[in-house]
Amino acid sequence: MDHILTDLTDLTNLTNLLAPHRAVQVITLLFGVGVVVPLIWRTRGWSSRAGLGLALVGSLASAGWAAGWLLPVRLPHTAVVWRSSWLEALPPLQWEVRTDALSGLFVLLIAAFAAVVAIYSFAALEAPHYRQQRHRIVSAFNLFAWATIMTVVANDVFSLLAMLELMTLAFGYLVLYKHALYLDEGAPDAEKETNARIAPQVYLIVSHTSTALLLVALLLLAIPARSLSLDMLRVGASQLPPILANVVFLLALGGLGIRAGLTPAHVWVSLVHPSSPTPTHALSLGIAIKVAVYLMIRCFFEFLPPQAWWGYVLLLVAVYTALVNVWYAIASHDLKTALAYHSIENIGIIAAAIGVALIFAAPQPGIDPSSAQTIAALALVASLYHLINHAVFKGLLYLCTGAIDYLTRQVVDFERLGGLLRLYPWTSAAFLVGSAAIAGFPPFNGYVSEWLTLQSALVALGALKGAALRIETIIIIFSLILLVAAFALTAFCFVKIAGMSLLGSPRTSAETRNQEQWNQHDAPWPMRAMMGLMAGLCLALGLLPAFVARSLVSIVADTPGYTIAPPPPSIFGLHLETPISSITLVVAHPLMTALALTLALLVLVGYVNRYRPTLRPDPWNCGTPYTADGTQYTGAALSFLIRGISADPFRRADPAAPEHLPARMVLARSKDYPQVVVEYFRRLANYATDGVLRSARWIGMWAQNGDIRQYLWYILIANIVALVLFLVLRGVPA
Repeated sequence: MDHILTDLTDLTNLTNLLAPHRAVQVITLLFGVGVVVPLIWRTRGWSSRAGLGLALVGSLASAGWAAGWLLPVRLPHTAVVWRSSWLEALPPLQWEVRTDALSGLFVLLIAAFAAVVAIYSFAALEAPHYRQQRHRIVSAFNLFAWATIMTVVANDVFSLLAMLELMTLAFGYLVLYKHALYLDEGAPDAEKETNARIAPQVYLIVSHTSTALLLVALLLLAIPARSLSLDMLRVGASQLPPILANVVFLLALGGLGIRAGLTPAHVWVSLVHPSSPTPTHALSLGIAIKVAVYLMIRCFFEFLPPQAWWGYVLLLVAVYTALVNVWYAIASHDLKTALAYHSIENIGIIAAAIGVALIFAAPQPGIDPSSAQTIAALALVASLYHLINHAVFKGLLYLCTGAIDYLTRQVVDFERLGGLLRLYPWTSAAFLVGSAAIAGFPPFNGYVSEWLTLQSALVALGALKGAALRIETIIIIFSLILLVAAFALTAFCFVKIAGMSLLGSPRTSAETRNQEQWNQHDAPWPMRAMMGLMAGLCLALGLLPAFVARSLVSIVADTPGYTIAPPPPSIFGLHLETPISSITLVVAHPLMTALALTLALLVLVGYVNRYRPTLRPDPWNCGTPYTADGTQYTGAALSFLIRGISADPFRRADPAAPEHLPARMVLARSKDYPQVVVEYFRRLANYATDGVLRSARWIGMWAQNGDIRQYLWYILIANIVALVLFLVLRGVPA
């Protein structure tokens, strides 16, 4: 009996520890001290390491808290951390948190990546170009990680928007890094100096525009619900008028699409993120940018009654985003910019699966409701699986890019890299694993989620075709074509990126490398350990998909209204059943087939090479002396294969075009054949910005013309409006 009572006491203590308000207090304390310590003792070398240690402990505590309600999946739990009745006539301001399966998944991912970045940064931030700003980077990193976690668990409008603003301010502070570095040490060229100077401004403008749209959307939901609590928004979702629901959807899609980088709002991502410290990219672009995806799932499926046309709109925007951004990634000339574009391409893939889920979350004529709900659930599983996979392989690629940045003293331009596989084999091998994963090559994880996304779309296509919905069927077919094209271009792009950076001969001479103080050895062990961990996860998630899939099925099934059968307990397989004509989504069989074909091909190549003569004469090059920088392919030459199909590669700049944002990527500065890629969406943004500035100047000249009589009219009108509002609201009950 005493043994049973002891077990019950231990269980009660564990439950109290996992209680949301207590966990939030502990996590806030750890990260809060991590924010303050590096700033107070900024001249002490130990303060930055202490800040990273606190970030690591806070991240591990957050991950343990999330795992506590994910294993097994617990019922949603809500708690109020802080409350203030500031005005009796208005709803109280409070900090309310909610823990459920979906938020648990995102908290676990954010915390895990924050822990990886913290360990990695113990060595990475020792680079000379980080030492002057190390304390500021560590402080902002703590605030950014904490605010991102708190955004996911926020359960009221006030705390959600407050945490989003803290995320914006923390990352905006990180984006100042490159500008401050160039002020201290000078910029390598005018283009990079301009980009670093305007990046913080662009980020703040874009983020606040996103928050403003989201604020209006949430307030339109909160007014009829008479509460700022997200639980009340969930309760009132089914009673929203269709017109109001459509308006809220468009506002939320605009706000969250801007924050996620959906085209045409992708223009800020490739400009802003390269200006932040490279070690933080694995957190910011690996997982934090997906907070917008999390909020999409919450808004579109829980706060609103889904409509089919919403899904078609999101699907088309998403696949177009994927195709456009992979094209610009191919045209990019440095690692950071190319990976930033690729992050948005994968956001497009994730959002495309959410679009399919939205289509079938709404009633469809001619399709059984239970079958439609199952397709929606399958699409959500595919979306979440690719979200996890992208976080892992893109996190690995960013860690490798950070290692290259550390080893080469900030050299990330393709034209100056090459031959890194010989110079830094560990970092290069990890980068090759990430490249194979993002390109969708088996047996790595990118293949599984991309295949599952395509199969979900194919099942949706079969259902729509069976219901004789012709226009909808054409949209799905068109989206599938664009997705497949994006997948193929991704493989081509990483042939270019990995080939230019890692293979061949170094494009920078040994003398130049010595002058620039390139490292003679590979990355330090904390960096190599984290890269090795992420590379192992890329392989594990590809070979063992069932473990992740079963958890995702449980998470999706925990969402009200979605039913999906769990996959069978297979180690190497993933089978998701649908009730539509006994259709089964199978990842195991194609994976095993692809693995078998790959192994057979390797055996065949080895057998053929075994009997091939070993003499390898140098290729004939017309007697021209071999030079690494002049004889090898350039990035512009490789991307010409794609750019030449879709645009004029020799297009010159338009001197009359406004340049608020840099809209031209210069690939070759030859006088005879200058090669420039125009970022057309940035050019459109420039024209829009120019129009806004012209309008603002005109309104300013009209409204502030110096006439005192006009100003007196303003005062009179303001008093009348205030009096009318007082009379109208006086009888409204609190």
